[in-house]
Amino acid sequence: MKEKAATKEANKSNTTVHEIEHTDSELYKVGMYTTAAFAAAVGIWGLVCLSSAVFENGSPVEMLKTLYHAITGA
Repeated sequence: MKEKAATKEANKSNTTVHEIEHTDSELYKVGMYTTAAFAAAVGIWGLVCLSSAVFENGSPVEMLKTLYHAITGA
């Protein structure tokens, strides 16, 4: 009877180590997907801002002229 109890305890400790490694892997995946979602949101926000500037100035050429004047102060 004592040998069976020792075997069960040994199996539990091996399972726990495996579960901890698996949890770390899953946490890395969650972090990766969260970072990718924020990067996509920033990219979409940038495109919206750029298209807003193009609509405000009338054309991409006018937007670049306005940008040049804003940078140089002319």
